[in-house]
Amino acid sequence: MRAICITPVRLVPMAAMAALAAALAVSAVPETASAQGLRADEFGPGVARGYVGVSVGQSKFDPDCPPGSRCSNSKTGFKVFAGTVHNETIGAEFGYINVGKIGYAGGSQKAHGFNLSLTGQIPFGYGFTGFGKIGGTYGWTETRSSLAGVRTGDDSGVGLSYGLGVGYRFSPALEAVLEYERHRFSFTPGNQTIGFTSIGLRFQY
Repeated sequence: MRAICITPVRLVPMAAMAALAAALAVSAVPETASAQGLRADEFGPGVARGYVGVSVGQSKFDPDCPPGSRCSNSKTGFKVFAGTVHNETIGAEFGYINVGKIGYAGGSQKAHGFNLSLTGQIPFGYGFTGFGKIGGTYGWTETRSSLAGVRTGDDSGVGLSYGLGVGYRFSPALEAVLEYERHRFSFTPGNQTIGFTSIGLRFQY
């Protein structure tokens, strides 16, 4: 699966390159299922498993606040997602993310969207897994303001997304995940790359 093309993106930060490297390089890492406390037959060659999950966390907006006005930048958000992993290494994930609604220049800004990403993960330690992802988010945004001269309205479009995280598996079916992601959204006053730090659960089947 290829990462979704995005428009427009000025520069891809180093963190995105790290996530891509994690996603592409993990196929060379040997299986270490026994180190995770799983039975050897849980993940043999050619095995693919699916998962569903939900996470909640804190989003960090980057609004272009008009001079003389007040804007907030943090809000609680959530996401629901589903994916598949082949041989415990390479996979894909699809989900819905809502980063919440902040105060903006006497009004508000909010964003949400659907994400599709290439994923890769590396088991380490007892039950721990490090993972990375890179892809794209098709988002919808809304900007409202009571101030004259402030650009308002609705916008939508595809933007780059990437993330890094760590998981801890309680059992072959249940895993807790801590993750940091960045999603680029198109707002009427200007594009924003919104950070999202979350904690959640993944259920494998």
